[in-house]
Amino acid sequence: MAASMLRLVRSGRRWALAWIDGGSRERSGTQTGPTSNWARGQSSVAQLSLHTAQKPRKGEHKWAAVVGLEIHVQISSNSKLFSGAQVCFAAPPNSLVSFFDASLPGTLPVLNRRCVEAAVMTGLALNCHINKKSLFDRKHYFYSDLPAGYQITQQRLPIAANGHLTYSVYMGKKRSQMTTKTVRIKQIQLEQDSGKSLHDDLRSQTLIDLNRAGVGLLEVVLEPDLCCGEEAAIAVRELQMILQALGTSQANMAEGQLRVDANVSVHHPGEPLGVRTEVKNLNSLRFLAKAIDYEIQRQITELENGGEILNETRSFDYKLGCTVSMRDKEGKQDYRFMPEPNLPPLVLYDATSLPADADSQQVVNIDQLRDMLPELPSATRERLVQQYGILPEHSFTLLNEVGLLEFFQSVIKETRAEPKRVINWVLNTLLYYLKQQNLAVSESPVTPAALAELLDLLDSKAISSSAAKQVWRYRKKSIV
Repeated sequence: MAASMLRLVRSGRRWALAWIDGGSRERSGTQTGPTSNWARGQSSVAQLSLHTAQKPRKGEHKWAAVVGLEIHVQISSNSKLFSGAQVCFAAPPNSLVSFFDASLPGTLPVLNRRCVEAAVMTGLALNCHINKKSLFDRKHYFYSDLPAGYQITQQRLPIAANGHLTYSVYMGKKRSQMTTKTVRIKQIQLEQDSGKSLHDDLRSQTLIDLNRAGVGLLEVVLEPDLCCGEEAAIAVRELQMILQALGTSQANMAEGQLRVDANVSVHHPGEPLGVRTEVKNLNSLRFLAKAIDYEIQRQITELENGGEILNETRSFDYKLGCTVSMRDKEGKQDYRFMPEPNLPPLVLYDATSLPADADSQQVVNIDQLRDMLPELPSATRERLVQQYGILPEHSFTLLNEVGLLEFFQSVIKETRAEPKRVINWVLNTLLYYLKQQNLAVSESPVTPAALAELLDLLDSKAISSSAAKQVWRYRKKSIV
């Protein structure tokens, strides 16, 4: 059963307390509401605490928030999904555009094998069923940065479906409990990206850059199993680490390699789901959480004031911290889906269906790709706990902070100190300092070798613990 969350909402000129019920599924523990505790950028997302709220008083309203995500992932590939044009971030405008990308008459798509293999491996890592036969469709919409007037995607029969993603969150004020939750994955589909519109307000004109047009994307569609912004951010961060471990994508949100659309609605428990809105193109985990939580509160306030929620597409204004209406939400009938006539069905094989005379360069073998799967983040965390005897929550921090695991392992290699002492210094001293200074791990003024040397002195009792702290403080000041 989902627990209630106490939130401050605005009603006219007054502020009031409202209760919101979480709606996600979980494996164990009690589902709770969020308390924001954001660190720099995309790090430490898995450590956001979820605090258990008290039961609402009689007469107070209860709301359930429902959140589903559509995540667009740029596949790491040298060329685009259906053309041989190169993929390169920040290249000169319109310098990486093939005839097909520009939709010149007579050009035809040629499917990129690397993108297919990346999609299959991602589906396997996310516990999906891989369809041995999938289809391509045309999704029509008319934007100036989409030369053909349609996007090639997989709507009817995608490459993978019916998977799940597990992620862990902390409970309680002291973060003493960890609970594992699951969000279902509806489908994973291959599709091509659109170009980019550059709006020049001073000259009242829009410029078009087609470098991104045709770049291979994976769209990962999550079922509406999430209940708040922070929980959504934790799930996306877990997915981001899986994609990076697989090599499917660098998943750099700052470069647009991972973008999220959030579908949000609220309703009273026991009643039908409310009208949903879509918040488009969220490009950081912090903005994702803020946009969803704002939209939940906006809908609650609107409904409690007697208004109605429109089925619309909204954007998030990070400067104002609010969502802004863009346009009415398109339905399936607006996109006029139709089969892509220039691409045959995509057929995959496994060990049982692979023809004896098949050319390995002409087919994609699902079982072969399954054998190539690397160690995933969940397995890495378990290995760290067993190998070094650290706490599970410490393993989450090591993986979620970009570069911190490598720093920790470098220190371990160069010191005689016990792993528990190393993890204590890395998390409670080094990481605390980096957070205070708003620095990434890669920007640390203290190298792994320097920290290892200090820990060796401490381990050999050449210096005391208090002296080590003094050396640390002096080291920081001398470098800064």
